[in-house]
Amino acid sequence: MATIDAHSSRRRLAFRSASGDAVRARRSVQRFLDTALVKDAGATKAWYGVLALAALCSWLGYVGVRTLMSQGDLSGAISSARGRTVGPILLVFIGVILLAEQLWPAVRRPLFSRAQVVDAIYLALFAVVVLPLLTVVETGAAIEIGRHAHFLELGRLPLGPQVVVAGLILVGIDAMNWAAHVANHRSLTLWRLHALHHSQEDMSVLTTFRTHPLIHASYLPSLLPALILGASGTVPAVAIIVYGCLITLPHANLRWRFGPLGRVFVSPAYHRLHHVAVFLDDRGTVNYGFVLVCWDQLIHRAIFPTPGEPLATGIAGRPVPVEQVGPVTHTPRVVLAQLAQPFTRRSATDGPS
Repeated sequence: MATIDAHSSRRRLAFRSASGDAVRARRSVQRFLDTALVKDAGATKAWYGVLALAALCSWLGYVGVRTLMSQGDLSGAISSARGRTVGPILLVFIGVILLAEQLWPAVRRPLFSRAQVVDAIYLALFAVVVLPLLTVVETGAAIEIGRHAHFLELGRLPLGPQVVVAGLILVGIDAMNWAAHVANHRSLTLWRLHALHHSQEDMSVLTTFRTHPLIHASYLPSLLPALILGASGTVPAVAIIVYGCLITLPHANLRWRFGPLGRVFVSPAYHRLHHVAVFLDDRGTVNYGFVLVCWDQLIHRAIFPTPGEPLATGIAGRPVPVEQVGPVTHTPRVVLAQLAQPFTRRSATDGPS
């Protein structure tokens, strides 16, 4: 009897052990499925987010076009916006920096490298397509400012206060742009769009314009102060042009660190550390600033450059198609693939940014 009991006891222990193994196995499978589902859910939400952002921009664009056409001023508004943003002064500035990149390059490369040609395509796309779309999206807000908030127009102030207030507003714009830039790295939806900008492995001043058209929607919070400046006379208009040049310079293929001023203003060497292919430390992405360094210092994400060979830029693993791969004849196809990738159900960019 004792032998039978002992045998039964061993069978019960073996059964419990087998049951425990089965439970642990089921839990492991469930954890795997949960992880996979969460990741898939993240990718799906990012996809829906891109579609929602496209729908929002389409609606705002429709409202803006309808308003401008009713006023008979659609072409005039677009021409005015193009003159303020991609006007002669900015184009001359870009030409000067391209020349400087040939004289004092951080990484020596031909003037008409494939990367620069692709980024020049994005500059043309911005001037011809993106800028008119931005103009009609901004129109509704501009009309409301003109209709209900005349007191915001700085042209009513004397010249001295105009300059001071314009400077303060530019600082505010820079802070808003910086916050939107951080969001572009933290949001999976926005990163799908922003990853294109970071995919460039041969940076130049033209890389500023290597952006997906939809990503400009993330910078709409800076729209209000920018419109105030745009509607407020000569001094603010000049301030917008100067700011445009300042946010273009940091992408230049130059070793410039700006000396002591590099602790205040974003230099090409400082911003290059934001674009490195491999993170510098466990903080991940650093140096988000557009013009001012102080915003990065507030969140302890500022790393100042030191003398030495420039680090490689781009995204590890190349989740975004890049023009450096394949024959030159495939370049137009690569550009189309770059623009289309955010709209795919699951994108290679749906990972850590």
